[in-house]
Amino acid sequence: MDDQRRRAITRGRIADIFQIRGQLDEALDILAEEVLPIYEKLGDVHSIAVARGRITDIFQIRGQLDEALHILTEEVLPIYEKLGDVRSLAIAQSRIADILQTRGQLDEALHVRTEKQLPTFKQLGDMRLIATTQGQISDIFQIRGQLDEALRILTEEVLPVYEKLGDVRSIAVARGRIADIFQIRGQFDEALHILTEEVLPIYEKLGDVRLIAAAQGQIADVLVAHRQFRKAMHIRLEEELPVYEKLGDLRALAIAYGRIADICQTAGQLDEALRIRTNEEIPVHEKLGDVRSLAIAQSRIADILQTRGQLDEALHVRTEKQLPVFKELGDVRLIATTQGQISDIFRIRGQLDEALRILTEEVLPVYEKLGNVHLLAHTRGQIADILEARGQVEEALRIYERDVLQDIEALGDPAQIERVRKRIASLRELSKGSLGR
Repeated sequence: MDDQRRRAITRGRIADIFQIRGQLDEALDILAEEVLPIYEKLGDVHSIAVARGRITDIFQIRGQLDEALHILTEEVLPIYEKLGDVRSLAIAQSRIADILQTRGQLDEALHVRTEKQLPTFKQLGDMRLIATTQGQISDIFQIRGQLDEALRILTEEVLPVYEKLGDVRSIAVARGRIADIFQIRGQFDEALHILTEEVLPIYEKLGDVRLIAAAQGQIADVLVAHRQFRKAMHIRLEEELPVYEKLGDLRALAIAYGRIADICQTAGQLDEALRIRTNEEIPVHEKLGDVRSLAIAQSRIADILQTRGQLDEALHVRTEKQLPVFKELGDVRLIATTQGQISDIFRIRGQLDEALRILTEEVLPVYEKLGNVHLLAHTRGQIADILEARGQVEEALRIYERDVLQDIEALGDPAQIERVRKRIASLRELSKGSLGR
């Protein structure tokens, strides 16, 4: 029995290595065909739950969210409930929240975090897991566009805990997330200062090459937002990519190639962006069986085609390669995002009725249900813009005044508030002109 258990532990560690390297098929085979059967034979129900949880991690990475959710809810949770293992139960609930969050079901994810996960860790007095959960709650607010609340949680609930624990790695991660918020707000200097003066030195002191590369990638993101494309590209090619190549981390390589393509795309180098996506990024996603990331890469190719004016080709990618995958994955947020992109193609073509129909019937209801204020404001603005193009200036003005401005003010972004107010002023002038006629 002891030999069998040792074999399961050893093979499980090997599966971990394959997973880190992005070799998901190999990792899954070991867990499902070797590790799990040993624990089932031993009758070790706790280890069975752990092994199944690790299998869900692989499904989740691949984008197979329904399968991951099924295993967690039907196979893993019942074991921990039966064992009375409240800590493992809360951790499994956290994984369920991760899936809900990935699918864009932010209200449901927030409910799990605040009502099932956080109270358990508070009851257990586990400060580290409390801080981790607060960070995850902050992520949800950030996705929703509620940046002030996201920042408050990080600075008041998360960072002080890690500082008290003396956990320098987690301190650096938290500060990196604070830098992300500053970047979203357009406070690029503040974001860059945090990354270069606070985050990167910690990772360098720790000697963690993976986290150093990740921090360099964040710095490159800020530089791109600042339109410093050459510096960003240098970091991607010279500081980040070689690390992932040396580590043999295929997934990180694919992501890095995608970011390099993003830089080319943003800089208007569309041919090079298309080459990188088709020759470097997509083959890795295909090899890993990561259908979600593959569909997202296809979406970026559609962006290139649309920018070039190849609308038929872009529409084909959206409807045949992108949308079906997100529907199969059950990712309501990405389904709505794709529908919005399809609507944009119809708008450019001048098919305003169909563009408007998609936004009002397929996109807006999803974002209303998800409670994503940022996406709601963007979509309502798109609807108003189409109405203006149709000559319905009064209705467009009402949407901007009644809905869009309220959404943007809730987000608290001064630059966006000013932009919307200028748009309202422009529509008011148009409205006066139309009434004058």
